[in-house]
Amino acid sequence: MTHSVAITDLTERIRDYALSLGFDLVRFTTADPMPDAEAALKERIGQGLMGGLDWFTAERAEVAANPRALLPAAQSVIALGTFYLTDAPRDETAPGDPHGRLSCYAWGDDYHEVIRARLDALAAFIRENAPPEHEKIIVFVDTGRMVDRAIAQRSGLGWYGKNTNILTKGWGSWLFLAEVVTSLELAPDEPLAANCGQCEVCLHACPTNAFVAPYVLDNRRCISYLTIELRGSIPMELRPLIGTHIFGCDICQQVCPVNLVVEKRLRQRGEFGVPGERPMFQPRPATGSSPALIPLLKLDDEAFRERFRHSPVKRAKRRGLLRNVCVALGNIGDPVAIPALSDALHDSEPLVRGHAAWALGRIGGPDARAALESAQVDEQDATVQQELRCALAM
Repeated sequence: MTHSVAITDLTERIRDYALSLGFDLVRFTTADPMPDAEAALKERIGQGLMGGLDWFTAERAEVAANPRALLPAAQSVIALGTFYLTDAPRDETAPGDPHGRLSCYAWGDDYHEVIRARLDALAAFIRENAPPEHEKIIVFVDTGRMVDRAIAQRSGLGWYGKNTNILTKGWGSWLFLAEVVTSLELAPDEPLAANCGQCEVCLHACPTNAFVAPYVLDNRRCISYLTIELRGSIPMELRPLIGTHIFGCDICQQVCPVNLVVEKRLRQRGEFGVPGERPMFQPRPATGSSPALIPLLKLDDEAFRERFRHSPVKRAKRRGLLRNVCVALGNIGDPVAIPALSDALHDSEPLVRGHAAWALGRIGGPDARAALESAQVDEQDATVQQELRCALAM
């Protein structure tokens, strides 16, 4: 068997095994540096468009865009995609029963745990079928220093959408990305000759105008950033634009024509909206895809940890999620939330108290005003005091 035939054979065996583990897309590329990705990242950082992600520095960009900075002996990178959408997003709010919206990727179990188990199994398979000198392997699932979208694009797994997500043939952008970096020489795939053409639907659908230009996102205005990564107060001018999103946002994906075609195809095949399909990504019974908001305001730390154990939602932490719940209730404007929001004015977290005040100001009415005036008497936190004054002014 010639060297090139052996490489091709091993590449295809790895591809087949990865698919058997549950990955939906498997592609291969070299471990060469990605200077264009590094330059783009540094430009975004310099423009302040990645504000709030203080850990993402220019130095990190240099490492993230070069697999050999992570594994000096690296020769190849395996790009993997896992489809996670199990049903169409919906908002179950009704009069007297306000509900919020979770990003679809957060409906089920924490994808880091699900995909990491598959990656470990794939790494073990590679070690068993490769010479001993190639045992060094690094795996990534959205937690390490790897520009996974650049790897996905170069490997032909997908192409860059104008909303900065990777779009793929067959699965759209509803994918978790992961990578395996190895010292093995594997047969690389070619990039796709595909793009979004003239379509800009996603750019204009964003309620917070987070897209500065095609392919350029201002992180500071993105609802996903505001409801997950932001640890402090949500800017007041952006709160009304968040709607009922309490963890993440899928708007730019929902309107994408490529994704609409994927959804239609899966419905025709009977693989969409079916309980039991991809069970690890189905809505969790305790929360669903559109949870009732008022009960969430009653969660203490222990109840929050228990309810969102093994869920991506735990990343927001209790104070972040309850902050988001308050904003959603204020935007819905249903007076049924006034008692729960009034109780939240006495939460142990100033962040929650301040956003509860804003929500009450949005809903308005004599009961909301009475709660705000009462809270003013004992509130000691200066930021919350300012929120109370603004709420009363509303």
